[in-house]
Amino acid sequence: MEIILNAGLGIGTLMFLLLLFKRDKKQEDYFFLCWIVVTLGQIAFYGVTIYRFELQSVWAIASFGLPLLGAPLLFLYILALTGRSVTWKILLAHLGVYPIYILLLFLVQEHDGIVLIASNGVFRLPQNPPVWMQYYAVPLALSGLFYCIWDLMLLRKHNENIVEFFSFQEKVNLKWVNYIVYSYFLLFLVASFLIFGAIHFQLLPIESAFALVGITLCLMLIAFVFYGFRQTAVFSNMHAVRTMDSKMAPSEKASYSKSGLTPAKIEILANQLSTYMEQEKPFLNEDLNLTLLAEQSQISPPHLSQVINQYFQKNFYDFINQYRVEEAKKRLLSTGYRHLSILGIAFDCGFKSKSSFNRYFKKYTGTAPSEFRKK
Repeated sequence: MEIILNAGLGIGTLMFLLLLFKRDKKQEDYFFLCWIVVTLGQIAFYGVTIYRFELQSVWAIASFGLPLLGAPLLFLYILALTGRSVTWKILLAHLGVYPIYILLLFLVQEHDGIVLIASNGVFRLPQNPPVWMQYYAVPLALSGLFYCIWDLMLLRKHNENIVEFFSFQEKVNLKWVNYIVYSYFLLFLVASFLIFGAIHFQLLPIESAFALVGITLCLMLIAFVFYGFRQTAVFSNMHAVRTMDSKMAPSEKASYSKSGLTPAKIEILANQLSTYMEQEKPFLNEDLNLTLLAEQSQISPPHLSQVINQYFQKNFYDFINQYRVEEAKKRLLSTGYRHLSILGIAFDCGFKSKSSFNRYFKKYTGTAPSEFRKK
């Protein structure tokens, strides 16, 4: 087990150094770096107290309470990555719980004349411990579960915004971040189960329970390393996401009641948009988004969004990809495109990947592209 903990520390340190020397770091990168440092601190805490030596008083409290920093930092990272502005007030509100927890534990131990000693990943309980010592870990568990739920809600909202603004999901849907959050959620469940079972039912030695928690944390960190660097474009492709909220006010995205567009005006704009789509074929651009189409069609982004949602009864993502599928159908049936593979036609029609093309082609036609071409 110690070998796995050391491997997690080594890989995490390497990841930290690579990101540290990355050029043009943005706010989310700094949150990510801080999260790595805190996670490395947690792993080191388990490794030291289980296999090396005990920690006492402030060092023990500060190390044990690190999860109160890890969960908020992951949330702030996702918040910045999805285009939200993280102010100092937000920063202090989320990270301020950690120093408060440290201070309270320190003051309580001084009041009761107890020196908190961290051994085997947990505080060693004295004989006849005060009541508060039986619940000192509860804030850590609640914080982790609370932030995991908040993270998933934030990512779900981000995915809802994507289909209203982008004509693609590759590199902007942050699916890999969902995996990290689910791993974090699983970590807290596993940790709670192991620790509760070790303390109350002696299912396994307490040091083994916390060693397994540390290993789970290592595996999650390694997965973050793999996904983070495998999906490097995610870190640099968020400028368009950030423009989403600045281009359209929240009230306009939620309701079009104050847009000033009458049904007759909406129909005029819809006809203008349809004509432009058929003649200019802007959907062939794989990076097309709502702002770009608004500039090209000379329709403001809020009005364009309203026309697509209300008149065509579609979100932007489906509206564009249906045009792409129709264009692909024409080219699959045309002898002029027989020299191109199905994948080549998909890319020429604006799709970014084979999977998204196959999925949407079958959704709109009921058959796979290869079967459609044969028929």
